[in-house]
Amino acid sequence: MADQLRTIRIVIVDDEEPARSELRYLLEQFQDVEIIGEFSNGEAAVKTIPSLNPHLIFIDIEMAGLNGIQTAEKINTSNVIPLLVFATAHEEFALKAFELNAVDYLLKPFSAKRVAQCIEKVRTMLAEVVKTSHDKREPNSIPTYSLQKLAIEHNGKASVIDTRDIVAAYCNEGQLSIRTSDKCYYTNMPLQDLQSRLDDRLFFRTHRAYLVNIEKIREIIPWFNGTYNLILEGFTEEIPVSRQQVPKLKKMFGL
Repeated sequence: MADQLRTIRIVIVDDEEPARSELRYLLEQFQDVEIIGEFSNGEAAVKTIPSLNPHLIFIDIEMAGLNGIQTAEKINTSNVIPLLVFATAHEEFALKAFELNAVDYLLKPFSAKRVAQCIEKVRTMLAEVVKTSHDKREPNSIPTYSLQKLAIEHNGKASVIDTRDIVAAYCNEGQLSIRTSDKCYYTNMPLQDLQSRLDDRLFFRTHRAYLVNIEKIREIIPWFNGTYNLILEGFTEEIPVSRQQVPKLKKMFGL
């Protein structure tokens, strides 16, 4: 579906010119790719990237001054966030990269096949946005993206899951439980932090202790004092909706 998409506008951030040159060459093989900027340091990238409106940033992790992680964190504070692909010679930064919602993680030296896989993934994501978006953004503006990958760290290990598979998250005995249809993950992450990493069009904070995937709601049950309980896909227990959140629930479902 690449022919239905605008050109993918890409920025490269790497403090090593040979690495930029190699990646530039590989990217220039794709007709739907346009490299609109290159930066040798994070400070210049943070200052200029918002005005360039890229769809995608390839960013090195190990750089002098602001490293790639710090640069991405600063870029992520802007109102519109481009897709991020981290590039490094080391694998140990992968967890932090996915916490920043990177869509891919490339190891140096770059492989033409691996870069092609990355671009195809980006094409697919952009195609989904073009198909489902109903807003009136300008032709070259950056689309906003649901945060599709989440790294959950617990007991020294990290599991990377698709956020759309999350059914609900809730506080349980001092830990956060994140339930998918077939597994429960545990983490010390605060519920508020998890909520900030998820698409607020898909996830609904029903209660101070509960966050649910709207698409997984199967029944809405009236409860006491004007509140409601929810039955979710794959859940046996009912999820409470606080009185403060009832108006939002009614608006979402036209109750």
